[in-house]
Amino acid sequence: MKRTNRIADMLTGVGLTGVEAAAYLAVLREPGATAYRVSQLIGKPAPNTYKALDALKAKGAVVADDSRGSRTYIALPVREYINHQRLELDAREKEIEQALEDMPAETAEQGIYRLSTVEQVYERCRSMISAARSVALLDAFPAPLAELEKTARAASRRGIKVFIKAYIPVKIAGCDVLAPTEPDMLLKIWNGDWLNLVVDSSESVQSFLMKDGAGVHAAAWCRNRYLSMLDYNGMSSEFLLTKVIALLREDSDVDTIRRALSGLIKRYLWEDTFTRGAPDTWMTGWRPKHRASVSKKVRKN
Repeated sequence: MKRTNRIADMLTGVGLTGVEAAAYLAVLREPGATAYRVSQLIGKPAPNTYKALDALKAKGAVVADDSRGSRTYIALPVREYINHQRLELDAREKEIEQALEDMPAETAEQGIYRLSTVEQVYERCRSMISAARSVALLDAFPAPLAELEKTARAASRRGIKVFIKAYIPVKIAGCDVLAPTEPDMLLKIWNGDWLNLVVDSSESVQSFLMKDGAGVHAAAWCRNRYLSMLDYNGMSSEFLLTKVIALLREDSDVDTIRRALSGLIKRYLWEDTFTRGAPDTWMTGWRPKHRASVSKKVRKN
């Protein structure tokens, strides 16, 4: 009984009502049952059961057979039902997006917003990386990094510069990755997984997720351009320092360190990354004329 209730709860989590879930399980146990028989099995009034079976048929969870006089039902595999729902959602998503394109909307107010669930954190990060215009900095423990790796690769393929600080040995195609030669000691110290992201110096997420992925210790989405610029400044500086420390541990010479840093600086620090998201009213009109000229000054110093 407990197992049946647990399965019914899972089915309600993928779009079925309680009565629909009970009817689906009844038809699954007794293929070819009539609606009246199903109502007996689930202990619900016949009109409610008929309505639930019609809904299940429309959702692609059961099929009906009218060839024998009395309509009977069989349950389709749950995989087929979920695939049907996925296709329906994809179609609706496109329809809604097209409808919203013609609807006037104000730009979301800048601020700092709490993220309450792991799913919210991951979806916000995926959306930010997918919408990035120039650059993304990602600081992530192994589990969160695995969730975002595909999105990071896709961003790099469309020309976004992606700089990642990882805590286990890993390579991600198209991305600059700072990874230790062995798992980082921080993984043992922290009872959770941190995931921090800054995109285009104008939007950021700072989060600390529970180790088992069941919840969030703390998470915030920042849409304040000035604060996100400071996040970018802090993360990029930390990444460069991490690179220097790694090179020093390898006994790299000064020229090797200079070349490595010069490449990263030109890629992540000298293309108006600190002013990209700022309103024009915040600026005096100054912009670096050419990032190479600034980089030359850095090398000379």
